[in-house]
Amino acid sequence: MTNHSLRPLAAVPEVKGRRTHRRSRWPSPYDLPPAGHRLSRLADPPTGQRLSQRLNAILEVLAGRRSAGQIRPLVDEALFSRLSSQGLMPGIRHHVAGELRVCRPTETVLETSTIIHSGPRVLALAARFERTRTGWVCTRFHVLAPRAEIAQAGRPSVA
Repeated sequence: MTNHSLRPLAAVPEVKGRRTHRRSRWPSPYDLPPAGHRLSRLADPPTGQRLSQRLNAILEVLAGRRSAGQIRPLVDEALFSRLSSQGLMPGIRHHVAGELRVCRPTETVLETSTIIHSGPRVLALAARFERTRTGWVCTRFHVLAPRAEIAQAGRPSVA
């Protein structure tokens, strides 16, 4: 049987001019507060650009160009099941085209509306985002299409 003795490792001396590894610039999990450290980041609502990106992601799921599982963290469970079971609108490319209008009825709710281009048609989109413990999630999502032309044929013009 051999008798091994362990010696402590010597610390590496700090060398001036040595680049630090990129990961060492970020705090380790032990440097963060024990709880609630992410809540300060969740206090601010997402920017208009971030909301547009989320709306476009949901539209891509409806068009069949994106997997529904990719938007699961962005929507609540009820909306996710509705989007997963809803029929796809393939062949038509949707994207948020107009200015995104944002209303904030309470501190934890954002309501947005905009127009989207769907081929030659222009449709309205309305969505509601609510702040949860995990971040801002979409709880309501509606694409408002115009009525069929047959149904509008008997209506007089309002203009």
